[in-house]
Amino acid sequence: MISFLKNWLTKGTGAVQEAVEAREESVLSEDEVLPVSGQADNAEQGTSTKGPDLVETPLSLHPDWERQMDANQKYSLMFMASELPPIASGSVSLVGIKIFPNDEGVEVTAFIRNGLSRPVRFEQMNLLLLFDDNKLFARQTFDLSEVGEIPAHHARPWSFVFQRENFLVTDVVLSNWKLAFELSQKKLVLPQQLELEESWIKALNDEQKQSLIQLAKRLPPLKPGEVNVQAVTLTKSEDGALRALLLIRNGSRKSLSFEKLPLMLMDAKGDKVAEGLFELNGLTVRPETSKPWLFIFPEQSLCKKEPDLSRWKVVVPTKA
Repeated sequence: MISFLKNWLTKGTGAVQEAVEAREESVLSEDEVLPVSGQADNAEQGTSTKGPDLVETPLSLHPDWERQMDANQKYSLMFMASELPPIASGSVSLVGIKIFPNDEGVEVTAFIRNGLSRPVRFEQMNLLLLFDDNKLFARQTFDLSEVGEIPAHHARPWSFVFQRENFLVTDVVLSNWKLAFELSQKKLVLPQQLELEESWIKALNDEQKQSLIQLAKRLPPLKPGEVNVQAVTLTKSEDGALRALLLIRNGSRKSLSFEKLPLMLMDAKGDKVAEGLFELNGLTVRPETSKPWLFIFPEQSLCKKEPDLSRWKVVVPTKA
C-alpha cells in the first residue's frame, strides 16, 4: 500500500487520469466471502439482505490511506469509484485500475467492490494477473485481512505486488490485463490450453513452466475427439527407474477421467522398453486441454537391457 501511495505522489494527477478506465471485473458470490461478526444473522432476524439488482459502490478508504493521502488524492479516488458501473447486488468484485513496474515485480492497484448489504472481510486468497485475452501472467497468494472491513455497497482501493518469482512468462506486453480472484479451485488453465494441478504449479520453477508452455504452442492441434499422450522428457533415477514426463492431450469436448492407464515405453528402434498399468485415481483432463503427468517405470518393469533412448515415445498399447 505504501508503495502505491509513493507512486501516486510522484506521478501526480496525470497518472491518476490514465487509470480512470477500469479493467474487467472478477466476481465472487456471497458465500465465498467471510461474514463480519454481528452481521451474519441478518436474514434470520427478519432483516432482508436482498438489495436492488444493481448497486453503486462509492469510495471507502482504509484508515491508513485516509491518514496518508491529501484532499486531491482522495477526490481522485472518489471520482474513479463513482465512474465504475453499478455492481450486481449480492456479489463482491475485483476491478483493476492501474499497473506499473515495481522494484520487486509488478504492482497492480484495484478496487475491491462490495455489492452486499452487509460489510465483508477476507483472509488469504489467490489472485491471478491475466493479460491478452485471459492468458496467465502471475499467480500469488495475498493476505487480504489487511484490507480490513469493507462497508456494505462500497469500493475499497488496494495495491497488490506480484513478485518476479511468481511470473509464469517473461518478455510480454501486459496489454488488455485484468486482476482476478482464483475461486477455491485446485487447478488453473495456462496459455495454449495447458492445465496444471496446484501441486505442479508450486513444484515447477519458472523455466520449467515456460518450457511446457512453449511445447504446448509448438504441438500440432488435435483432431476433434482425439486423445493422445505426448513425450516431454525421460530421465533415469538412481534406482534404475525411468521417469517419463508426458502430456495427456484431450481433443474432445468433454472432460476425461482416468482411474488406470496402460502405457508402453518404446525406444528409437521401435522396441518395447517397459510396460505398466498406472493408477491415476480419477485424474481429470478438461475438454481441449493438455495436462502434464509423471509416469515412473520401475527397473523391474524394463524388458530391454540397452535401449536406444536417443528417441523415444510412450503409447497406449492396443488390445490383442
